[in-house]
Amino acid sequence: MSRDWAQLFRTQLARLRESKGLTQPGLSEKIGRGQQYVGHIETGVHQPAFEMIFELAEGLDVSAMELFFAEGLDDDQATLRRRIDTCLDRCDEEQLRRIYRLILVSFEKAGPLAAESEKNKKPR
Repeated sequence: MSRDWAQLFRTQLARLRESKGLTQPGLSEKIGRGQQYVGHIETGVHQPAFEMIFELAEGLDVSAMELFFAEGLDDDQATLRRRIDTCLDRCDEEQLRRIYRLILVSFEKAGPLAAESEKNKKPR
């Protein structure tokens, strides 16, 4: 499968920006660019210069490497589940407990997941 690395970068930029609660114009302003700058990058109108990647990362308060961490972004659900299962198969019981807690924490409002967890909790 051939990957569109530029598209993965744009997707990751948008994901990180949204996770920080920033709009495209908001991030553009934060890095001292015109209001449409980030929007043009995310839509593929422009590609950022090398130096600008570091400015974007700084504006997002992440490392520049995070903008390139595209593992799993373009995978379908079946592939992701298979990869997760492969990782989990290598874990011992304590690692599985930590991973499970991380999953619960990663959902700010876990809703039914948290309720199901409490319902199935066994006394220790």
